[in-house]
Amino acid sequence: MRTNAGPLPVLRGALLHGALAALVGGCAQNTAVTLTPPQRLELETRALDLLQRAARSDVDVVCCNALEALVRVAPRSSLPAFRSATQSASPLVRYAGFAALGEVRDRDSLAAMTSGVNDVMPRVRLAAAFAAARCGKPGYVRVLVHGLTDTPDENLRADAAYLLGRLDEPRAVKALRAALHLPANEKSKRATLHINWALAMLGQGDAASELVRYAQGDAATRVDALLILAELGRPDTRDALLYRLGAGEDYVETRLIVARGLGKIGRRDGYELACGMLSYADPKPDPDDPDRAMRVRSLAAHALGEIGDPQALPLLRDMAATETDERLQVAACYAICRILKH
Repeated sequence: MRTNAGPLPVLRGALLHGALAALVGGCAQNTAVTLTPPQRLELETRALDLLQRAARSDVDVVCCNALEALVRVAPRSSLPAFRSATQSASPLVRYAGFAALGEVRDRDSLAAMTSGVNDVMPRVRLAAAFAAARCGKPGYVRVLVHGLTDTPDENLRADAAYLLGRLDEPRAVKALRAALHLPANEKSKRATLHINWALAMLGQGDAASELVRYAQGDAATRVDALLILAELGRPDTRDALLYRLGAGEDYVETRLIVARGLGKIGRRDGYELACGMLSYADPKPDPDDPDRAMRVRSLAAHALGEIGDPQALPLLRDMAATETDERLQVAACYAICRILKH
C-alpha cells in the first residue's frame, strides 16, 4: 500500500474486535492448522465485510488502506465505497477514491471524475485525471504530463509519474523518458524513482535495472527502491531482493519488504521471518517513532499475503480478531483475502 500517515488518534472502538473471534477457536499461533473449505469461505466473507467497514472509517489512513485493499480483492463489489470516497472531506481519501475508480474503469462515475479535476487539492486533481483517462476521456493524460513536468512540488511530480505508469498506456513512455532529463527531476531522487517505477510498469526493463541500482544506495533511497521493486514483482529482480533478505540487512522492515516482493514472484524465502514478526514488540520503543511495532507487524502481514501460504491463515485470523489498531486489522484482513484468492 502507498498510503503513509502519522499515528492514529485514540480509537473509539475496534472495527473488527469480536467479529472474527468465533473463528479463532484453539488455533492461536498454530500455523499447522488447516482450515476446512467452509471455514475458509466464512473467513473470507468476514474479512471482506470488515474491509468494507474500514473503508468508511473516519480515520483517513485506515480508510485509504482499506480502499487500496478492496481495489485488489473486491473491485466491483466495492464500487459504492470508491464512489463515496470521492466526496470525502479528506483530500487523502478523495485521492484514494478517484484512483480506485480509475483502476476499475468505472465509467458511470465520469461526471465525478471530470468534476474532481477541478478539486482544490492538486493531488486529488491528478487522481481524478487518471481516472478519467482510464475511462477513455481524451485530454486528461495532459493533466498528468503537466503534473510531471511543470509542478514545483517533487511529491506531486512523483504522484503524476506513478499514475502515468498505472494508465497502462505505452504512449506514456515517451513523456516519462523525457521527464527523466528535466533538471528538477534529475535533482529529485523521489521523482526519479517514481518515473523509473512508471517505466518499469510499462515494461521498460532498463528502468527496472535502474531501480535495482538505487536499491544499493543510502538507507532511505534503498527502502524506497525496494518498496517499488516489491510492488512490481518482476522475476528479473529476484537476486537483488534475495541479497537484501539476508541477515546482513540491519532493518527488519527492509527484510519484510523484500519478503513481500519475493512472495509476489512465487518465492517463500521470507515466510518464517514474516510469521515471526506478526507478533513483534519493539524492545526499545523510540518516542520519536511510536508506530514502529505497528509498521513491522503490518509489513509482515503484507508479506504473508503475497507469499500466499494458507498455513499462515490462522495467525492472520487471530491478528484480525484480537488487534485493536485498525491499521493492523486492515493489513491482516487484506492478507487473508490475498491468500484465499491465490
